[in-house]
Amino acid sequence: MGVVAESWFDSGWRNEEWLDRWEIPFGRWVEESIDWLNIEGESVFNVFKWPFENLLDLITDDILLAIPWPFMLLVFVVIGFLVRDVKVGLGAAAGIFLCGVLGPDYWRFTMQTIGIILVAVIVCVAIGLPYGVLCARNDRVWNITRPVLDGMQLVHAFTYLIAIIFFFGTGPVGGTVATMVFALPPMIRLTNLGIRQVPGDVVEAAKSYGASNLRVLTDVQLPLARPAIMTGVNQVLLLSLSFVGIIAVIAGGGLGQLVLRGINTADPALGAASGLALYLVGVVMDRLSQPDPSDDRTLFRKMGAAIRGRYVVPDVPSAEPAAAPEPEPVARPRRPALKPAMAVAGGVGLVGGIVAIVSAFMTWVDGAGRISSYARPDDQLLDGSFSGTDATGGSWFGIIVFVVGVIVALLSALVLLRVRERWSSWLPAPSGLVFTGVAVTGLMIFYLTIAAHDLAGPTSHGTGVYLALVSGVILLLGGLLSWRNHRPGHTKASAVVVRMALGAFAVGLLVIGSFSNWVNDERPNAFTPEQQKLIDEERANPTPGGVSASLIAQVIGEAREEPNRYDGFDDQGPTLGWGILIIAIALAAVVLLAGVAPRANALWDALTLGVATAMLFGVAAWVVSFLRVSVNGIFTGAGALPVLMGCGLVIGTTLGRMRQRSLDEREAADGATAGA
Repeated sequence: MGVVAESWFDSGWRNEEWLDRWEIPFGRWVEESIDWLNIEGESVFNVFKWPFENLLDLITDDILLAIPWPFMLLVFVVIGFLVRDVKVGLGAAAGIFLCGVLGPDYWRFTMQTIGIILVAVIVCVAIGLPYGVLCARNDRVWNITRPVLDGMQLVHAFTYLIAIIFFFGTGPVGGTVATMVFALPPMIRLTNLGIRQVPGDVVEAAKSYGASNLRVLTDVQLPLARPAIMTGVNQVLLLSLSFVGIIAVIAGGGLGQLVLRGINTADPALGAASGLALYLVGVVMDRLSQPDPSDDRTLFRKMGAAIRGRYVVPDVPSAEPAAAPEPEPVARPRRPALKPAMAVAGGVGLVGGIVAIVSAFMTWVDGAGRISSYARPDDQLLDGSFSGTDATGGSWFGIIVFVVGVIVALLSALVLLRVRERWSSWLPAPSGLVFTGVAVTGLMIFYLTIAAHDLAGPTSHGTGVYLALVSGVILLLGGLLSWRNHRPGHTKASAVVVRMALGAFAVGLLVIGSFSNWVNDERPNAFTPEQQKLIDEERANPTPGGVSASLIAQVIGEAREEPNRYDGFDDQGPTLGWGILIIAIALAAVVLLAGVAPRANALWDALTLGVATAMLFGVAAWVVSFLRVSVNGIFTGAGALPVLMGCGLVIGTTLGRMRQRSLDEREAADGATAGA
């Protein structure tokens, strides 16, 4: 026995080689089953593919891609206006527009992504809503379905693609089917949950009045379960969007295809741009599908109210007895006299706005293009006068000054006409003048620091630039002259510390941006200004002995080794770093003063908002003006990214403080009135 046991113990069963001799052919079983199903069930799979193919063709090709992009943006505005409000519609259109300008063919890929998501959502709702109702009405069906849904949500997403490839092939149809299967469980779960959460006494009350089961479902349970159902639709939409990047591995189409291409080619620019586009599509679809929690009206009631201009849910009339008839209304009181401070604010704002409008149409550039010469080399040889709105003149710098001037002039006119005393509910007229005055002044200071291209011909600033600067100073002085003391209030030390910390972080981002690249020239035949000057001099005065040709060839060879990049302080570039550094110092000074003298927070907030907006306008104007005329191979550098992040942080936190201060002042005024 001992010999037998020892020989069995040493027979090698403990090694993995023993296991390798055994193989359960599960994979072969599945392969044979798939082959059989593809042959015998071809007609069934064709029927299943039919709605996906036709819906994709209808929604993507015949609607989304057939409508010109300006009208498609208008469609997003209208949809947002009908389901939520105008702000959501404009934000949705802006997000989709930004997706389209991120690169070539991005509009087509964005529309394909939206089409895939819409088809998946439509099919998921068509299947998940009735099946969820069935699960809610039948416990046995729900007990069988729940473990299946658990398995569907636990299985890895790539597992779905295996079966999809075998049964439906690769391409958009297979990708849409996989997306639908992946996103279906939340719709069923939340529909079931919403109906089950309807109070039983409400259902019993409906039945006691003689309502049938169908009427109870359609008139009681589904309306009360609508928030849960809409949450399910929202979850289906977001899961569909998250799966778009995964189906790219089976050529599912859409923006996920660009993300996969960026990964395969190790292209960070392509990956970042396509990732941003996917993010924007997700935010837009989420905002359009997520209902307002304070508004429980149906979509059609919202549409009717939006068309009539009513955004607030009408109050339900109470059952209280009618009150006594009110007395006849007295004569409408006359508008109060215009206060001196408001007269100053309105008058100065109107003058400053008109000056800004006029400056935009005056000469901004005499000679070669100051901004456009970096983006379009042909503009280096221009000789003429260009206004603030011309692409070779002030471009978007002038356009921004014009738009700000129009807004300030209109709001100031309303103040003078005593139509309104505040520019908005949270922005008094003096604060608005200080804010816009600092913004325009800072924008023009930033513009004046932009250096002309080294190879550009003679160029100088026109009178329109200085007039725009004067308009900003006028607005700032008008705001300070009409400034009224706001309620000081009490500022916590922790709030001051947080404000200064955020300000320091934003200033740090601006400083980082000032040292970053602002112009990248990756043309294969691009030269630095020094190399171009050397070539021009050599061609004008050739070196004796035939050295000219070899010298030019050597320069050309050196120019093609790496692209030309100009950072914020490069003498051969636009030197944007100096303007950014000036505004960063101004921002740091205002934040420091706000920490030292918190009782004047209203003034510091207006100044902070103006400084940050000036920087935001300046960088945005530079980028868009560059894109307006740039040629292939020349584009703006990454310096704009940290600057925009820092400005957005400051603007967002400052707007929050200003709105909260307005609410506090209003509550204090209401309390004083009630006490009196």
